[in-house]
Amino acid sequence: MKQLGVWGLLLLMSVSSAGALAGVEKPAIPLQSHLTSVNGHQLHYHQKGQAEQKPLLILLSGPTDNWHSDSAWWILAQNYFSKTSLGQNSLAKNYQSIAIDRAGQAWSEHIEAPSYRQFADDLEVLLLSKDVIDSQRELVFVAFASSNLSLKLLLDSPQLKSRTRGVVLIDPDVLTPHSIKHYTSETEVYKKGWQGLKDYIESGKYDLRIKEKLKAEREHLMTLIPKKLEAFMDWDYYDAVEAIRNTRDYQIHKFLEASVYKEDLEAAVKHPLDSELPLVVLDTDFESAYLTTIEDEAVRASIAKWREEGIEWYFELAKASDCGAYWPVDTEEHLLMMTQPELIEQAIEKVLACSK
Repeated sequence: MKQLGVWGLLLLMSVSSAGALAGVEKPAIPLQSHLTSVNGHQLHYHQKGQAEQKPLLILLSGPTDNWHSDSAWWILAQNYFSKTSLGQNSLAKNYQSIAIDRAGQAWSEHIEAPSYRQFADDLEVLLLSKDVIDSQRELVFVAFASSNLSLKLLLDSPQLKSRTRGVVLIDPDVLTPHSIKHYTSETEVYKKGWQGLKDYIESGKYDLRIKEKLKAEREHLMTLIPKKLEAFMDWDYYDAVEAIRNTRDYQIHKFLEASVYKEDLEAAVKHPLDSELPLVVLDTDFESAYLTTIEDEAVRASIAKWREEGIEWYFELAKASDCGAYWPVDTEEHLLMMTQPELIEQAIEKVLACSK
């Protein structure tokens, strides 16, 4: 995940409040969503499908440009995987899935010290809870962007590793020295200037900017969903999550988690995936989209090196698996879950075929 100039923009802006909300009630929890108590706080997960004879898909989200990192990015794919489109009362014929939100994301409760490391602990408790999932249920993990950090830590659990049929990674974080430095050049600024950043958001000076970001985010999403997939998109769910993103409390929690991103990355480096796990790495060319818009030559060079490292690192990651595959995707769109869920489904089927 790469952020470009957010804190710098914050420092330059001094606009008045324009609609972001502080301390408001969240929208009602949607149908097929659940809250469960984990490690002293509540996590939200959204469940789709009834194909209980197949492995359960565990869908994990990472951030896009605005650090929004929640189950809304998975809602179209969840409907697609279960072959359930809006307006139909069809039984799921393909996969059952749950998209799990980290603390502070969507309807999951805020905590004092959010991180991908902490989420790995939450996931272990949740996935081993008999109240949530059958203790014998086989699992396939599909992790988007930075969520591979939590997954690498989670799969140190022997109990979960033994139930895991495979892993699909979509544009995972690249764990090389340059890429880690590239990712954290801005988040370390959040850490050093945390109180000022928190005060800025609480004052309402970030309200207009986040409103503009959410508007652009939604407009982009509306343009990228192919017509053939429109019936699988649940805009009511997306809009409810967007309303949560538009609160000051959420934005503060989001940046708080980002401020320890470096520690999350460094922890993940120490936990390689087991070579016995079937693995598919899906690699979009979303980095190239930045190269056409960034004018700073040093930043452009850093992005170009990150992109090159990613291709090589993903290939080696897949090669290290006894049944691994590296699938480059000819697109500059990061949200593959919204544009090509069929390709993700093919990757799921690939890892399942490996583990028969």
